Amino acid sequence: MAKKLVTAMVLATASFASMAVWAEPVELAPYKAEYSITRGGSDYGEGQRYLTQTNAGEWQLYGHTDISWFILSDERTTESVFRVNEEQGFIPVDFQYKREGTGSDRAFHASFDAETHQAVNVASGKPIDIKWQGALYDEGSVAEKLRLDVAAEREPLSYAVIDEEGHSKTYRFQRIGEETISTPYGQLDTIKVERVRDNNKRETYYWFAPEMNYLLVQLQQFKEGDEQATMALTGVTYPKSSED
Repeated sequence: MAKKLVTAMVLATASFASMAVWAEPVELAPYKAEYSITRGGSDYGEGQRYLTQTNAGEWQLYGHTDISWFILSDERTTESVFRVNEEQGFIPVDFQYKREGTGSDRAFHASFDAETHQAVNVASGKPIDIKWQGALYDEGSVAEKLRLDVAAEREPLSYAVIDEEGHSKTYRFQRIGEETISTPYGQLDTIKVERVRDNNKRETYYWFAPEMNYLLVQLQQFKEGDEQATMALTGVTYPKSSED
C-alpha cells in the first residue's frame, strides 16, 4: 500500500524562456485542494490537502487519503501545526498521524518545544530522540516547504524530517525540470521534482504548478518500477486567512 501518492502523465515540456519568469518567492496562503487517486488508470481513492492559518499566526496543514482496492482499504490522515520563521523555515508545534484499514492500524502524535529543541511522544509522554537543529518538518509540512523552495530556486533541497513513526530522517529532493501535464483539473505547466533516496526500489515524483502559486498538483510513486499510486488535482479553492 503506497505511503505517498504521486503521478506522471507528462505530455510536453515547456520552454525555459517561459518558465524563467516563475522563479520568484511564494508566500504561504490558505488553500483547500482536492485530488483523485488512481492506479493503473483505475479509480483508487481520493485525497485532500487543506492549509489554514489561526488567529495566533500558526499554520495548520491537514492531509488525508482514502484508498480502496478490491478488498483492501487504506485511510491516512496527517495534521501538522507549525510557525514560519524567515531565517529558520518552519518551526513545528504539533504533528499527528493516523492510519486505518487492512492490516495493522497505526497512530502517532508528537508535540514540539522550539526553544529547547525537544519533542515528546504525546501518547507515552516520553521524549523523542531526534536531530533538531534549526527547522524541523514532518511528512506533511515538508512538501509545503519544498514548494516554497522550488519557487525561489533554493538549493540544496534537503530537510530534517520526523516521520510518522517518530524517527528522525533527512529528506532530499532534486529538481528534474519543466513539464506540461494532464490532470483532471486541466493541462498545467509544472516543475517536476524527485525525492532522492539511497536505493532505487521506490521512486517518488512531485509536480508543482507555478501559475497556481506552486501548488502541489500531482504526485506519483513507483515501487520497483510498478506504479503504486497517482494523486492528481481535481479542484482547489482559496479561503481567506483568519487574519484578513
